[in-house]
Formats: sequence, C-alpha cells, structure tokens
Amino acid sequence: MRQNTSSPRQCLPFQCFHTSTGPGRLQNHAVLYVRGANHKRLKISLVTFPQHEPVLSLMSYTGSSSGIHRYSCQMDIGSGVNFQRYCFRICLLSLPDEDGNQTAQDVVWYSSLGMSREMPLLQHCFAYEVFNTHPQWAPDLICYEVLPDRFASSQGFFTVDGTKVSAEEPVRERDFEYTDLNSVHCGGDLDGVSDMLPYIRGLGCDCVILNQIFKSPSVTKEDTSDFDTVDPHFGGNGALKRLRALTMGYEMKILLHGSFAHTGDSHPWFDRQERTGKGALHHSDSPYREYYTFNSDGEPCYDLNLATLPKLDYASHEVRYAMFEGPNSFTRKWLRQPYAIDGWIIDQVAEVGDNGSSRGNPKRVAQICKSARETHIDCFMVGNFKSDPRYALNSANNVDGTINYTGFLRPMRAFFAGTSLEGDPVPYTGEDLRRACEEFAVGLSQQEKVCLINELDNSSLPRFYMAIGKDRNLYMAALAAMYTWRGIPCIYQGDELADVIASGSIGPTSMIPFASMRDHHASPCCADIQDMLSELAAMRRENPALSRGTMVFIASGGAYFAFIRLYDRRFSIVFVNASHQQVHIQQESMLFPLLCAMYLPDDCREDHSSDSGETLLIPLSGRNVRRTDHGEGLDSLYEMLGRETLSVSCYGATRTSDELQQKFIKELCSGRALTVPSRSTLIVSNSEERKS
Repeated sequence: MRQNTSSPRQCLPFQCFHTSTGPGRLQNHAVLYVRGANHKRLKISLVTFPQHEPVLSLMSYTGSSSGIHRYSCQMDIGSGVNFQRYCFRICLLSLPDEDGNQTAQDVVWYSSLGMSREMPLLQHCFAYEVFNTHPQWAPDLICYEVLPDRFASSQGFFTVDGTKVSAEEPVRERDFEYTDLNSVHCGGDLDGVSDMLPYIRGLGCDCVILNQIFKSPSVTKEDTSDFDTVDPHFGGNGALKRLRALTMGYEMKILLHGSFAHTGDSHPWFDRQERTGKGALHHSDSPYREYYTFNSDGEPCYDLNLATLPKLDYASHEVRYAMFEGPNSFTRKWLRQPYAIDGWIIDQVAEVGDNGSSRGNPKRVAQICKSARETHIDCFMVGNFKSDPRYALNSANNVDGTINYTGFLRPMRAFFAGTSLEGDPVPYTGEDLRRACEEFAVGLSQQEKVCLINELDNSSLPRFYMAIGKDRNLYMAALAAMYTWRGIPCIYQGDELADVIASGSIGPTSMIPFASMRDHHASPCCADIQDMLSELAAMRRENPALSRGTMVFIASGGAYFAFIRLYDRRFSIVFVNASHQQVHIQQESMLFPLLCAMYLPDDCREDHSSDSGETLLIPLSGRNVRRTDHGEGLDSLYEMLGRETLSVSCYGATRTSDELQQKFIKELCSGRALTVPSRSTLIVSNSEERKS
C-alpha cells in the first residue's frame, strides 16, 4: 500500500491511493483513488498477472467526492496461483476534439513503489493472496519470549555452582567473576515459566515463545543432542506437558524455537565424543554418515562455521524422515498431544538445505511447513531470517511469517540507538527508516505483513535500553511504536525492567530478578512500563486497525516519523518523535489516505463539472503546469474527523492528559500544524461510536 504525496519527480505530481490490500473491506475488488486530474481525462486499467503475463482490465469510474475520484474493478481470482500480483496503468487522455474523440497523451504506472513511467517489475507490484492460508489467530498475538535457563526457577531462586542466588534483586556478573555464566546452568526451568504465566498474562501477552529447550550440553540449547527430549535442566518432557496444560487454561499459545539446519556435535548421529562407536564423524561406514556432508578431506560442513553445529544434509531421505516426514519426526511430535505446541520458529532457516549448503532451501522449508500443517492444520510457522526473507515468504506453502529483522528490528534500533546490529555507528533519520521499511514491504501481501514478529531485543543482541543510552522516555516511546507497528509485538524477557537493566548490568542472557518483577516492586520505572505494556495490549485488542490493519507512512524527517493504521472503519494515527525538541508537522495532504479509506462513500456519484479535480495535471513533456498545495480541498476530511470520537495516548517524556488530548485533537481537526512532544510516541485512535 503506497501513497505518492510529494513525488520528487516533477512530471508525476498527482496522488494515487490504493486500499484493497487492506483487509476488512472489498476483499475481491481493487479500488483506486486518484486526485489531481479531471476524471474525464483518465483511463485506468488494473493489470494482473494470473499466469505471470500482464492482463489489463478497464476500471470503472464510480464517482467523485472532495476532488477525489474513485475507480473500481473486480480482481481476477479465477485462475493462476494463490499468490497474485497486480499494478495500475493510468492513461491521461487529450481534451475531446470536435467529434468527442480523445487520444492517449501520457501514461504512468502505479505500483507498490509508487508512480513510474515504466511498467513495474513483477516483484515491485502489489501482492494479494486469493485465500488466506495463514492462521487466523496469529495477527492478534502479543508475545513474550523466554530464555528458559535465565528466566524463572520453580524453586524461587537461581543456583550457580551450588550457590543459591536470590531472584529479588538483579544479579551482577561481577559477583561471579570466577565463573563463566555463559557455560553454566543457572536453574531456570519450564515449571518456573508456568509459575510466571499469571504475570505474563497480566502484561497482556497471550503467547509464550520458548527459546531452544531440547537436550543439549550448552546453556542456549542450540547444539541439540536429542530432538525427542526436553532438557532435564528444564524439567524434561513432563515440564512441557504441565506448561502446555496451564497455558491452555490461560488461553495462551506456545511457540518453540527449533534447530532444523543442524544438530549438536554430541548428537549420537554425529558423536564427536565417540560415545556410541558409530557416529558419522569418526566412522565412514556409520549408518548416519549420509546425515551430514563431508568434503574430500573428510571434514564435515558446519553451520555458522561453528564446530559444535554440524550441518544436516536434507538431500538424505533419512534426515528428511527424522526431521519432518516420519510420523514421530521432530516437526510432528511436538505439535501433537500431549505437548500440542501451536507452531515452530525455525532457527537458522536460511541454512536449511542439501549437500552442506542452502541449495533447495525454499523447497525444504516448504516441506517442513507442509508436514507441520498436516499434523496441526492451524499451526503457525515462522522463519528466523537475519536477512531478507521475502524469497521464502512469497513462495507457495512456505513460512507464514518471520522474526522481522529487515522490516523492523534493524531500522528501529538504528533510528533510536544510532547503531547497527553489528555495533557500527549509523546516523539514521526518520526518512531512512521510512524508506527501509517501505522497500521491505514491497511485494509482500497484507496477510503476510500482519504475521511478522516485531521485537526490539532478543538473546543475541545487546539490551536495547543500554543501546539508547538508558533513556527511559525514549525506551517507552520505542515500545509504544512496536505495539502499534504492523505485525506481532514481542517482549523479550526483562524488557519491562528498564532502569534495573542498567543498575544490574543485565545483558540479553543474564538471570532475571523474576520474583521482584512478578511482584511489581523491581523499581518505580519498571512498574510504569509494566502498566504501559498492559495498557498498550488493551488498546491493541480494542482496535483491530492495530492488529490487522494496513500501514501507510504519512510523514518522516530527521528524528521523527508518522504512520496510519487502517482497518474497515477504524484507524490509528501514530507519531514518533525521538528528538529532544517538539516537532511541528504540517498536515497538507498527509491524511489523504485516511480520507480515501474511511470517508469517501461507496456510492459517491459522478461529478459532471467540466474542471473537477484539475488542480494538478500530469504534464506532458516540456509543458509547464500549475501546481498547488497537495492539501487543498481536504476540508471535508476535517469535518468528518470532528464527528469522530477520538482518543489520544502519549508514551515517553510526555504522558497522556486531558489537556494534551484536547489540544492535539483541535489541531488535527482544524488542519493546522501538529505539535508532537519530544521523546514520545503519540497515538490518535477513533472508536466505534461517533458523535451525534
């Protein structure tokens, strides 16, 4: 979904807006709104690619309102694959001659990248799924991610080398200067997670994401030694059964991280330690030799170049049978009762493939997903891609979503912290963020976009709170932005601790003072953030625009950006200002998408005036045209906004107040410049009730 509010190309000054990719309205119709040229001089075609070749369908003009013209066309959904692409061809006709004939004088194309003179590339077109194959419950999730060994212990305290460690206060690593905490188990377990479920549910989260839990010698459990057993440190298989039973009582989902690309080097199939006498590493005649790939020197291929992670070869039928094809395979077993998890997060998903490489990756990942859905028809399959995942998202029957590194985590950390994920300084502006996130969204369907998981922290990254310089106001603003972003928000354990993270030097894999966190007395700031997360969760569930709506950027600048979420007759307008000064944003036509999507009547009538909408013309080569402000003619929008029951919430340096709400709504409904407070996220939402 893309608007063209201020094209830098002088030859493309008018605006278009397309709404049919937003769910909840006209699912099988393409609707295009055009502003800036008389409708009598426009001939617009919908261009679809049902068999990968362009098919043009003439769109019908259905009326005008407020100088905006509405065109509609039935989507061609009767042929081709489920995942369809389309764009629009807009032809400017000449003025009628004496006989009333008109000829084409200029042609532009409108796609997910905006307007262009050339027919857009297929991957740049709008995307559409004829049938939504993704779990219907997934977009409504709010997740809480757990590193089990460091989250909570059923004993009520952690244990390090036999020493009892209180969970009431942060654990400082300097207290264990002679112990490598990255190599010892600290006592967290799945029964401890079960004990924390009321707390997690109280934050508004309805899904627990468990990092690796299967038997392994390491703390992070990435080097799996037994795919059939939950690690005894976490309570074994019985603990997962108990956790599953309790989450069902709380109406919560469970997602598991799983290593599908590799095993650990202690796995009996590989057996570096020579415990079985028939491991693939030391025995060329091993029955598991074909499970892995060896070069001419007999050296195995490793994942991430780590000797503890020998790479599985999915060209082997035995590997496929053990990992996803067999009735009791890794993929299927944990999706069935009594564990009945709700989905998988496939770690290192881009590394899954044949012959020690990622060859055949989309095919193998799709096969894993197919087996999972055969076992649990409504399971949620997520890929953990660190780079661009669109090749998998846009292939048939593949993952439903991904951990959203490219379209959220990377640009958001760069914007707020000024550093890349690799720790390099990045002078990142709101315009950079808008560009990066819009370009990532190109070619993805709306159904996929709302299944992406957004997070600011995880177990492999420095704490976001530390990265932004311990600025609690900026921290709260970033969390509010995450909850209003398109996709599924995910809190990583301890994100709610804020200043406690700094005082206790709590890193991504540190022990969490879960007792004080659970009892809401870790710190006043922590209590504020816990309350804020609960409030944001309630806001998200009350307004479907925040969970299922489309997202359109409407403004961006040096240290700010703004976007609209739209769904049927509900909306939220979100302004994020990371600077130390308030910013003033001129409205002009920034709310043009809102007017199109919300307030143009479906039965608007044809405008017979001779010069309607001719404030902006598509110029011909070498001609000068009159240009006017893009905000002209939007008076009806402000009138409609004045009839809405609007609420304003603010998180960060400025908090929600009646005075702020009245002032901002007055600015918004009068078309004046909007004042956004410093280091804050401001959210304006409408309700189902309208003023009489």
